[in-house]
Amino acid sequence: MTKKLFILLAAVSLMWGCCPCRNLTTETDRQDSTRVEVRTQTILVPDTVFLEIPAQTAERTTRDSVSHLENEYATSDARINPDGSLFHDLRTKPQKKAIETDKKIEKRDSVVYRNRYLKVKEKVSVPRDLTKFQKCEIFGFWFLLAIFALVVYLKRLQKQ
Repeated sequence: MTKKLFILLAAVSLMWGCCPCRNLTTETDRQDSTRVEVRTQTILVPDTVFLEIPAQTAERTTRDSVSHLENEYATSDARINPDGSLFHDLRTKPQKKAIETDKKIEKRDSVVYRNRYLKVKEKVSVPRDLTKFQKCEIFGFWFLLAIFALVVYLKRLQKQ
C-alpha cells in the first residue's frame, strides 16, 4: 500500500510540476543626459553721450569800431583802445554737448535640458485561454487530491 501511495504522490507532483509558465519580461532603457543651450542676443539701444567742450580764450587787436557778440557757445567783446587799436575778447562758455549714440547691450541666456532614462524590467502576463491539457491538469489535481483524502480516510476507518 505504501508503494501505491508513493506512486500516487509522484504522479500528482509530476502533474503539478508540468504547468508551463507564460510570463514575458519587457526591458525599458532609461538614461540621464544633460544639454545646455546658450543664447547670446545683441541689442543696440539709443543713448545720449555728453561731450564736454573746454573753455577757450582768443584775443585780437585791430583799428575798427566797438562790438559785442554772444551765442550759446561763446561771448565776444570788442573795444577801441586809447591808442586807436581794437581789442577783441572771445570766450567760449564751459558746457556739455549732448551727442546721440547707439549703446551695445548683450543678453546671455542659457537653457538646461535634462533627459532621464532608466532601465526597468517588467513582468507581463499574457492573457489567454487555458489549453485542454492545462484544464485536465487542474481538474486531475483536485480529483487525485480527493481520492488521496478518501484513501487516507478509509485507512483510518479500517484501523479502528
